[in-house]
Amino acid sequence: MKTLYIVRHGQTEWNVAGRMQGRLDSPLTALGREQATQNGALLHRLGGVGALWVSPAGRTRETAQLLNQHTKAPLNTAEELVERDCGDWSGMTLGEIQSRYPQSWAERQRRPFTHQPPNGENMQDIHDRSHKFLQALLESKHDVIGLITHGVMSKVILKYFLSLPEQESVEISHPNDLVYRLTITAQDVETHHFVAGGEARSGLHHVLG
Repeated sequence: MKTLYIVRHGQTEWNVAGRMQGRLDSPLTALGREQATQNGALLHRLGGVGALWVSPAGRTRETAQLLNQHTKAPLNTAEELVERDCGDWSGMTLGEIQSRYPQSWAERQRRPFTHQPPNGENMQDIHDRSHKFLQALLESKHDVIGLITHGVMSKVILKYFLSLPEQESVEISHPNDLVYRLTITAQDVETHHFVAGGEARSGLHHVLG
């Protein structure tokens, strides 16, 4: 049996501004630092983790440092956990994208899983570059592992381990204060999520729920 905790970085300045970060970065807000600390306390309360794998982005590394004050686990960097490359949309607000790229934005609404921002990645691209790493986690010597990553990357991780249809994976929500737990056995994958350090809730958190 393996247990995976999927943690999104804390709220950032660009999250608040509604800007696409992708491979770019912005620092955590005061609330984001509080969320990272709270999620670390949650993992400690749940028994800790054997290792943490962290995206190399500044916002995920900052989150990991705060979280690991509670878990005190070995920290490992994983390029495979980096966020989707937003290409030419990086650093732009949704309003700016809709104004400057109306046709591409409309196409994104029709094909959210396979649409690529200009010079960027789609969710299938992320799946293709990360699946070997995700499979290797099942062969790790650690029974409990934490992944500190990003919003879109989290959707891909959940799609991979839960074998979700494309549309359902797009509809998953992963707010900055939420942690997913996957309990993986040969027969099944049990899914729970925790909001703001609270108690376990069964299943996934969706955009509308």
